[in-house]
Amino acid sequence: MSTGTAVPRPRRRPVRAASAVLGWLRGLLAVGLLAGVYLLAVVLVTVNALLVALVLWGAFTRPANSGVWPLVVGGSIAAAFALVYGVTTVSRVAQPPPAAVFLPRKHAPELWRLVEELARELDTRPPTRIFLTPEVNAAVSEEARMLGFAVGPRTLYLGVPLLAQLTPTHLRAVLCHEFGHYAGRHTRFGAVVYRGAASLESALFRLRMTALTRQGVSGYPWFYQLVFGAYAKVFLWVSLAVRRRQELEADARAAEVVGPAATAAALRGVHALGQAWSGYLTMFVQPVQRLGFVPADLFGAFATMVDDPPVQRRLAELRRHPVEANRSWLDSHPPLARRLASIEAQPAGRPTPAEQPPLPVDRAPVLRVQQKMYALARSRPTELPTDTWVDVAAEAFAVELASQLLAAARSVGMSARPTLGTVLDLLAKGRQDELARRLTDAPEPREQLAEAVFALVGQALAGAGQARWALSWTTGYLLLPVDGTAQGRTDLTDLEALVAAAARDASAVAALRQGLLRRGVRVSEPVPLLLRTVSAPAGSTTGVDIAGRLPDFVLDELRRQDAVRRFTIVVLVVLAGFWGITLIGSDDPLGRPSTASSLPANWPTLLRQTPWVLPPTGPPTDPLSYPGWPYPRSTPLPWPYPEPSYPALEALLLNDVVVVKRGDTLTRIAARHCTTVRHLQKINDMGRRTTIVIGQRLLVPALSGSAAGKCD
Repeated sequence: MSTGTAVPRPRRRPVRAASAVLGWLRGLLAVGLLAGVYLLAVVLVTVNALLVALVLWGAFTRPANSGVWPLVVGGSIAAAFALVYGVTTVSRVAQPPPAAVFLPRKHAPELWRLVEELARELDTRPPTRIFLTPEVNAAVSEEARMLGFAVGPRTLYLGVPLLAQLTPTHLRAVLCHEFGHYAGRHTRFGAVVYRGAASLESALFRLRMTALTRQGVSGYPWFYQLVFGAYAKVFLWVSLAVRRRQELEADARAAEVVGPAATAAALRGVHALGQAWSGYLTMFVQPVQRLGFVPADLFGAFATMVDDPPVQRRLAELRRHPVEANRSWLDSHPPLARRLASIEAQPAGRPTPAEQPPLPVDRAPVLRVQQKMYALARSRPTELPTDTWVDVAAEAFAVELASQLLAAARSVGMSARPTLGTVLDLLAKGRQDELARRLTDAPEPREQLAEAVFALVGQALAGAGQARWALSWTTGYLLLPVDGTAQGRTDLTDLEALVAAAARDASAVAALRQGLLRRGVRVSEPVPLLLRTVSAPAGSTTGVDIAGRLPDFVLDELRRQDAVRRFTIVVLVVLAGFWGITLIGSDDPLGRPSTASSLPANWPTLLRQTPWVLPPTGPPTDPLSYPGWPYPRSTPLPWPYPEPSYPALEALLLNDVVVVKRGDTLTRIAARHCTTVRHLQKINDMGRRTTIVIGQRLLVPALSGSAAGKCD
């Protein structure tokens, strides 16, 4: 489709070979980054499972001393489910934008032929699908298989504003840039990087929501979020560096096909057009949409704005001196200045082709893009013809400012129903700064105050039938006389100067009052804040609230957390039942040892140094004559002594503990301690067993100091 002198195509086989090797290396890096996401998740979940297993083992082996296990188990379940769900439920392929519409070949045959021609120019396969989007952007994707090592279907996303506003030469440069990604094998592993980034984003969002809703123990999700957040920074730092390099490579391939001058001009044009589209949506479409109205031809109204001479001058200035504001380190593209410098440094290629007429595209898919874009709103807006919508937009601008000024006057002047007279009284009292601070936080509040006062005055003149609002694509609105005469425009210009003076100086308010009286404006009457073009109220207090409910993805996450909460409760109830059974069935709920075999070897020496026996009759007259008497001398003792209430305590007090040594038998131990084998079997709960092992602890009858080592 291009014209001009033919230039032989350079030999690209070495370039293709180098590009293939570089693509494979980048693919391995992408796979490694993705594997790191899943490996980190597995490590965290494994450590969490080991911690839960350790806590439960302690809870069931020593039930009396394990009261914190419900917190550990409950918090672990909530955090682990959020992590696993966030990592594993991400789509493998990037989904089309919400308002994207498939463009069949029959609706744009010339565009499809251009796409296939440029793909051949770059020695790459063309896309199999084209989607139109409501953005000033173009992008490509590839549904590669086997982690990017096998080719798959390709898709081109093309913004309707680009297709409608770019010249054919600039459109060719944009398409060559995107197909340069195909030729460099950038898109094969783009899906792999997308999966990794989407998994990290999903996991971090669900962990943050789990922590904010205080489900389980908040420390677990915050810790997981800290670990995953650190890896996400490493992931993005590495992947974004590669993607920025890929953008420079794609720019070079575009400059090779259409020339550096055309590629740089296309990049400048796309940047300026993107700022114009963003301003069009945020300044005009969305504010009026909150009132319930949208243009019937969204992209046609944008074309009207772009054709406006003041807008054309601003776009030309942006193309000459492009400015990037609020650039983030997360941007996937290099700085615009660096890209332009790299493109302009390329050697001159084939000459720029002659301009051709725009590529025709049927209106049907474009209208479907618009309808899908409007359908994203929570309430269906009313579509207006472009001329009517433009007038509504102008009125909405003025009414919004006027309503904000009246709200500020109500706050400063303590007036229930402020009017234009209320505002003038405050200005005459020198309270401009108070009004300005209530009205705006802008660096020049007096200028904002003057604009708001002029909007209120203009609304009063419109109510009196002396003026009307007209849309200005650069200033927002204009106040025009109803008769349209030059004298009327002069009078309104003089009135605007009086308003600006009154906003600066209290002494100028009297002249403004007189000017309004001459025009028949009664400042003491309420100013109607209505849209006269259509039957609808306006103003900040009567607009439609479009943020009345949470986004769908937040609601889905809250529903998931409810399901996890119910599951956690069931698990805790079951575990609590088993833990209670274990606690009841333990020998001693307080966790004390029940037999001599579980006692330390020096247990008797912890209670007393030597055994003691009770006197046969009456309390001892001299406790010192009984070694090891457990009470101090001054302690009164009841008589008769009460019977021991715990058999285990009696066994410990009336018996000693010995450790079985090599060569010991029950018979020898019984002989050494003046007892019988049967008695040893009885006090040690051995039944009729006589087998003992080295190191085993046995209870033996306690002997007094004088009787130790002597048997009758």
